[in-house]
Amino acid sequence: MELKDKKCIPCTSFIAPISIEEKLKFINELKNEWMLTNETSRIEKVFTFKNFKKALEFTNLIAVIAEEERHHPEIRLSWGQCHIIIWTHTNNDLLENDFILAAKISQVFFNHFQPK
Repeated sequence: MELKDKKCIPCTSFIAPISIEEKLKFINELKNEWMLTNETSRIEKVFTFKNFKKALEFTNLIAVIAEEERHHPEIRLSWGQCHIIIWTHTNNDLLENDFILAAKISQVFFNHFQPK
């Protein structure tokens, strides 16, 4: 099953971070320029748009996904850009959930903002 087709599992307490090997496997599955950052404890991507309005529309679509998945990224909105940073707050590192959320965000971008 692809990451975008999975559901995030809510974390109510500390869960040990996944291994670097798992992080690399999942980042490779994303195949769309997400980067491991902050000593491999975060994943990030900057999405670009033709104007502020489109970036804001994308931000609002991400908010819907975040609520559905009960997993919330950090979003930095600016003119023509939406910078997304994802990690699991309960362990201050990464779990599979983070990559699932990234895949769902990428899918929204591809479906709504890429030329067809």
